[in-house]
Amino acid sequence: MGKINVLGFEIANLIAAGEVVDRPSSVLKELLENAIDAGGTHIVAEIRGGGVRSIRVSDDGCGMTAEDLNGIMTLGFRGEALAAISSVSRITIVSKVPDAEMGTMLVADGGEVQEICEVGAANGTTVVVEDLFGRVPARRKFLKKDASEAMSCAAVMEKVAMSHPELSFRFIIDGKPRFSTAGDGDVKNVLYALYGRDFATRLLKVDGETEGVAVTGYVGRSDNCHGNRNMQNVFINGRYVKSKTVMAALERAFTSYMAPEKFPVCALYLTTDPRHVDVNVHPAKLEVRFSDERKVFESVYWAVRAALEANTERPELRLSQQKTFTPPASQAFIPVGRAPQPEQLTVAHASPAPQSTGAQSPQTPAAAPARATTAAPRTEEMTPARSLAFLQDLAQAQRGTLQADTRLQETAPATPKTQAPVASAPVPVAETTDTESVAPDATVTETTVPPFRFIGEAFRTYLFVEVGEELLVIDQHAAHERILFEELLARQRREGRVASQGMIVPLRLSLTPEEAVAAEEYRSEVEAVGFSYTLDMAGVLLVAIPDGISPDVAGELFTDMVTELAEGTGNPSITEQKRQERALYQVACKAAIKGGRAYGGAQLEHLIAKVLALPDITVCPHGRPIAYRMTKRELDKQFDRIK
Repeated sequence: MGKINVLGFEIANLIAAGEVVDRPSSVLKELLENAIDAGGTHIVAEIRGGGVRSIRVSDDGCGMTAEDLNGIMTLGFRGEALAAISSVSRITIVSKVPDAEMGTMLVADGGEVQEICEVGAANGTTVVVEDLFGRVPARRKFLKKDASEAMSCAAVMEKVAMSHPELSFRFIIDGKPRFSTAGDGDVKNVLYALYGRDFATRLLKVDGETEGVAVTGYVGRSDNCHGNRNMQNVFINGRYVKSKTVMAALERAFTSYMAPEKFPVCALYLTTDPRHVDVNVHPAKLEVRFSDERKVFESVYWAVRAALEANTERPELRLSQQKTFTPPASQAFIPVGRAPQPEQLTVAHASPAPQSTGAQSPQTPAAAPARATTAAPRTEEMTPARSLAFLQDLAQAQRGTLQADTRLQETAPATPKTQAPVASAPVPVAETTDTESVAPDATVTETTVPPFRFIGEAFRTYLFVEVGEELLVIDQHAAHERILFEELLARQRREGRVASQGMIVPLRLSLTPEEAVAAEEYRSEVEAVGFSYTLDMAGVLLVAIPDGISPDVAGELFTDMVTELAEGTGNPSITEQKRQERALYQVACKAAIKGGRAYGGAQLEHLIAKVLALPDITVCPHGRPIAYRMTKRELDKQFDRIK
């Protein structure tokens, strides 16, 4: 039988430190949580050398007495973090309670208290951790470079600041302020402080509640995205967490609003009954589980989708005020008769658009000189009668009967109108587009077209429109594509339940036990999207599938549905909706007018009227912006008319 040895205080502290402290950012996290628990309203954190040389956290909270400071050096619950941190560093704590005349300072090194004395101090507590892992060189050599550790500390600081917008945080790295939050309770002001004005101005407010799960916060617009999920911040009842369910709902809501290779950014705050959330899945309490994953998924999905559909902001094209030399090819505004000079201004996008492949970029400078050409352009006309027939053809698109370019007939070459100013008074939209929201209780209202003047087109791709005090630059293909997509989607939704097609030979699919349980539990919802099936020990037998799709696609769709149901990351109607939307925007892309081709002025004006009548149509189904806007004031400043 083995012998049980009683470990010494120092060894016990080192073991505890291994659970609590693995890098400087974990030390910072513990100190920040202590400051918040102490009731601090203004918290300052400073690191040097990536946090290895020193970490200092000050707060204006309740403070600690001398007796409290004596107690935290044990392994008791209240002081476990500080005791563990002190065992692998040199730590100094200065604290004062409001009703005390003097504060108290404690100095410990390697877990051993070296000094406790009275000092003059402000109310609250300051903790300084120096020479982290100085006595544990094996641990220190596995740390990353100072810059990397500093960024890890910054990430922790950002999450804490977002989780407590009612508190003021200040963060300093190597003597240089990184950010400071106001502590006014406004999440958007926190995001402004963390990520800057450009980021904060391209956010959409989210506010919704479904079945007891409230979702608030902000998501980035389609032109405010990221190449990975690092900018997705989720908080459950005030605690930062990582939730696959929430991320899946967020990304599903952005279907047809963002390029597939991009990821949405967000700061979402979920409030629900704590009894329905398990925060003890992971020791760090970062991962959580919900008693009803599907309820959470739907709450996030509908709240985010409603915010996207209500968005009427178009990205703004701004001219850079920095007089720096740029190669002539990238300069957009060059005064006539003057060669490019080092002081020449260049164009900068205030809201960069998501990158996409296979389509012309909407970021082509608007005023760049046109290339000379001798080739006669193709002119394609669309009369009202032909437009009506075209929309009737599109209604059959799901059954695969629409051919790519049957709606447009080439006519004899003609010279396009490059300068055709047309003043248009406010008129009702001739063919109103049904913009029925995904949200169940949304309503549709007709709108009128604001006064506009069609100035002309550039590169047979971009339309220039004067609307009030703004100049709108519209990508004709992207705009028409989105309009057609919305019309197709609205017609499909009005039909209600998806039609089914019976299988002559039933389709056999294998399911895991969890997927089979989900298929039975949610049978009514799965069948509502066009499936009919029977379950047995071998899996599932599909006897009917949604109309208009092939059996192999139907099998993949059914498997995806039950997998998501088993994992709690979706519901059948939303999964089917995503598949249908993808099919519809592929059809809309093929059917929309093309860039690089010349069209009649009346046809382009009709397209402009549609765009202006639907201010919430801001991106094409692939996530590219359909228009940029430039203010008259910006142009006046560019030409030195105003300062």
